[in-house]
Amino acid sequence: MTDEKYDVIVVGAGTGGALTAFSLAEKGVKVLLVDCKVEKLIGKKVCGDALGLHHIKNVKLPYPPKDTFKGRIDFVKVYSPSSKYAVTVEGEGLALDRHRFGQWLLGLALDKGAELMADTRATTLSYERGRATQLRMVCKGQSTQYIKAEYFVDASGYDAVLRRQIPDTPGIQRDVSLEDVSVAYREIRRVEQVEDIGIAKIFLDQELAPGGYWWYFPQDEHTLNIGVGVQGGRNINPKDKLKEVIRRREDLQKSSILEAGGGIVPTRRSLYSLVAKNVLFIGDAACTANPIHGGGIGPSMLSARTCGGAIVKALNDRENEEEKLWEANTEYTRLYGAKSASLDIFRMFLQALTNEEIEFGMMKQLISDKDLAEIGYGTGSLTLKDKVLKLLKGFTKPGVLINLSETAKYMRTVKEEYDNYPHAKEFPEWVSKVEGIFKEYSRNYAFKK
Repeated sequence: MTDEKYDVIVVGAGTGGALTAFSLAEKGVKVLLVDCKVEKLIGKKVCGDALGLHHIKNVKLPYPPKDTFKGRIDFVKVYSPSSKYAVTVEGEGLALDRHRFGQWLLGLALDKGAELMADTRATTLSYERGRATQLRMVCKGQSTQYIKAEYFVDASGYDAVLRRQIPDTPGIQRDVSLEDVSVAYREIRRVEQVEDIGIAKIFLDQELAPGGYWWYFPQDEHTLNIGVGVQGGRNINPKDKLKEVIRRREDLQKSSILEAGGGIVPTRRSLYSLVAKNVLFIGDAACTANPIHGGGIGPSMLSARTCGGAIVKALNDRENEEEKLWEANTEYTRLYGAKSASLDIFRMFLQALTNEEIEFGMMKQLISDKDLAEIGYGTGSLTLKDKVLKLLKGFTKPGVLINLSETAKYMRTVKEEYDNYPHAKEFPEWVSKVEGIFKEYSRNYAFKK
């Protein structure tokens, strides 16, 4: 037992957790960062390792040091199953050295005064009168500590250690369904020559990556991040699928594995609320990864900054705590949450397609480079009516076109609801309405096992 009390305890020192701690500590908040890894391994994680530079700017971080990334990404190309057709999304990014990038973020937090308890596992969150008050932790050597705080942040990733313990709260699911996660396996490989350095490639193929995709992300001229992500609940082993990808590609036959591993990423819309009384959620614990491509580093950073800022305001204005914490929701919804919800509809559409339908859609350019960029950045929506009606006249299998047109309508409807994100009192009614939209779309258009 310890008598020490912190303003905030952050569980998980990955990208989001470290940035949250940094955001708080730089404002003079007394913050404790807890992670189950030893300090020197913090930041090491199975990941695609790609980060758009716009996220760095949005969270007001300095440009990362050279040793934290292995190369630059100029744009992303998304390919059809045959690889004959592709759409391109332009935008600068970095191929991170995930471990060193994580260590850099951790260093920023510690330099500002955040404290770290590494090699420590958070276990039980205690409540008094409906408010979280104390966290039980098992430290290295199996010693146990109970530490109190005013606020708690769950940055523990898919495990969501704190989220799974909160009381029933509108808009927050304790558990995420298997259909809403991506089960992924990736390898860092040494190759004779990386194909198209600077281009991150995503391949849609329901045979090789059912309900997901496989990726080819160059890191430098001779190093490649390659992996497969499949929709959960389909009983597919992504490691077996990656072996098949490598077997089919002549350029990878003589490559060697430098590093390998698997993981689970929630790929659904973000939680409807990042706040449950005085417990907040960021990153994978808040399901912030992009529903289409599973990229989680940037959205995690956005959620960290918004939650950190809201906590600072709440600490400085205790009488209006609920209102100040709720600003994490309104700000995150503006920055990413509305986009995430709209993309979740599009994810369901993609997961229900056959390879023939994907190939047809990309051949006919149903979704252009501009469409994909605007959807991806959340600045636009699909405008397909005239294009779909024209193609319907000559297509013998119009189902995919009709479904795409309906999908566009649902995406707009969801975006409109999020553009009117409610205050706390109206929130339960809003959640019920939005859930109804998703259930209706899922019932009519989602993949059925």
